[in-house]
Parts: sequence; structure tokens; C-alpha cells
Amino acid sequence: MASPSGRAPREPNAVPGAALSLFAVALAELRRDLQLLVESRWNESVRRRAEELSTALAQACVRSGLRELQPRLRALTNLTRLSRVDALPVLPALREKFGTLTREAEALLPRRAGPLRG
Repeated sequence: MASPSGRAPREPNAVPGAALSLFAVALAELRRDLQLLVESRWNESVRRRAEELSTALAQACVRSGLRELQPRLRALTNLTRLSRVDALPVLPALREKFGTLTREAEALLPRRAGPLRG
């Protein structure tokens, strides 16, 4: 059946199992980096690594069709861009938000290869 645009609907893309495994590993690394960032009281080298990893993951999610993950990763990226002066007063809240966003991202990551959702 044709879509409203007059084109035939495309089959959903599948994310290969190996790519899903890499996303899971990268998310675990990001979770560890975010914990270290809070524990280090916003060490600049740790902050840069967390920012780079969250940015790369967000971009990879878009290219791979895992668009549901991207808003969480973009939020994590934005939070890692806070300056030390701005982050220190709200470290407990940042720790909590990092945990929430990474848990949501991990829950949205498909557990096996197959057609992507919406």
C-alpha cells in the first residue's frame, strides 16, 4: 500500500547485532565516565571525554536509525558541557540526571537485531 506521499512504504532498517553490542558497550563506558566526572568534581579531561563520547554516540544513533536514543544522548552532551563553576553547586542533581538519562538510553536500545521501531 502506498504512503500518503504516493511512495511505497520502505521496509524498516535493521541494526546489525554487532552494532547493537557496540552501542551497549559505549553506553556502559559513558555511564562509567559520567560517574567518574561527578566523583572527580568535574575534572576537565574527564568532562571532555564524556562530552566527546556522548556526542559521538548521539551522531551514531541518528546514522543507525536509533533515533529514540538521540534526545537522551544530546541531553547528556549538553550537561557535560557545563563549566566546573556551574556544575559543582549542582553535582548531586547532575549525578541523578546522568543516571536517569543513561538508564533510559539503555532501556531504549534494542536487545537484538531486527526491524527498528517507528
